[in-house]
Amino acid sequence: MNGYRGISTSVLQCAHSVTKTELSPPGSEHYGRLRCAECNAFLRFVPKPRNVERRQLNGFMLAELQMHAGLNHWERQFIDSLAKQGSTKFTPKQREVFDRLCLTYLDRRAT
Repeated sequence: MNGYRGISTSVLQCAHSVTKTELSPPGSEHYGRLRCAECNAFLRFVPKPRNVERRQLNGFMLAELQMHAGLNHWERQFIDSLAKQGSTKFTPKQREVFDRLCLTYLDRRAT
């Protein structure tokens, strides 16, 4: 433990290869937890299905925007920087610009 609000900074690993997903109760912050099926060690939180779907769609639209010939220099650099970050989980400001570019060049709003 690092002493800060009881949050551990170490990554828990176990030697087992079989996992199980435990769904959280409705209304919970997390969709579920991935645990080791043998020792029950917590491995990570499981993302909500709608978040997985939204990030996949964002990745598809990001690829479409990268191929779009109408982007100006700044827009192209912005889209390339999003692609290079390797995640389709955007900050609120990135989301605002990304949505605007989707509306302008792809004629639809990102989800």
